[in-house]
Amino acid sequence: MRGLRILCGVVAASSNQASALEYALAVQTGYENRMSLDGKSDTEIASLEEQLLLKLREFGGFSGNVKLQRALGWDEPQYWAVRNRIYDRGLLVLGRGRGGSVTLVEKAAALPVNEQEVEQPVDTAQETEISLYAPIAEVLRQNWVKDYRLRQSWVEITALQGRRQTGGTWTRPDLIVAGVRIFPHLPNKYFDLFSFEVKPSWAVSVTAVYEALAHRRAATHAYVWFHVPDEKATILSETVDVIASEAKRFGIGVIIAAKAEDYESWDVLVEATRVEPDPEGMNDFISVQLSAAAKDEIVAWVR
Repeated sequence: MRGLRILCGVVAASSNQASALEYALAVQTGYENRMSLDGKSDTEIASLEEQLLLKLREFGGFSGNVKLQRALGWDEPQYWAVRNRIYDRGLLVLGRGRGGSVTLVEKAAALPVNEQEVEQPVDTAQETEISLYAPIAEVLRQNWVKDYRLRQSWVEITALQGRRQTGGTWTRPDLIVAGVRIFPHLPNKYFDLFSFEVKPSWAVSVTAVYEALAHRRAATHAYVWFHVPDEKATILSETVDVIASEAKRFGIGVIIAAKAEDYESWDVLVEATRVEPDPEGMNDFISVQLSAAAKDEIVAWVR
């Protein structure tokens, strides 16, 4: 229960390990970085973000922070403010090393492609991804939440939010299941967010794994869901094997289904590994991604 209350906005000022001085310095640094963009218009800030992304692409999609900052000719507050904005949009992966590093998400996803995993042309006469959302959501509500023993649950399609700012393309899942689980031999309730990245049969690709990986900044479990009709199962089998292998490396769940509306056809090839996202990040995710009704429901679970 205590963890759930933290989720709903009670975030500790600093970790137990950080001293008051360290925390004060961190707050001051963050404040100064944000201040570096004060007075700039949205257009000017967008231009700065584009400059950083272009320079990073010139370096092959990867660079140390110091090298990138110097190449841009920016002072530190401006660099960190812009870099962090781009990171919050889900476009960068942060790395270690001297001074830290950044990698474009699109670069991180560009692994060698299996010979059998060729790009499949889009046939406009085929199903659209959007057409899969409603039947998947219904199965999640009627079957999946029971199978996964959620005491309370909320299922929501999050992909159809138009131009509303939700933190970047890859940070917006197609569907979300929020729920509470209780285990008979454990004293606490466990709040979980399950994200689902949905792909129709013509878009079965390992790239979906990296899209789902971006969701784990806030979701406890991240899944990719692929429509694999019986008539395409053989053709897609090797691609699906590659996807499952890569997903297992990152703890991403993989579900394939012959019929979106038929739970009996759903096959979980890889179960998603549960992670503990930062409570503040999860809280922000709920605030931005979910509807007012969903947020009211979640708050009611912890009262």
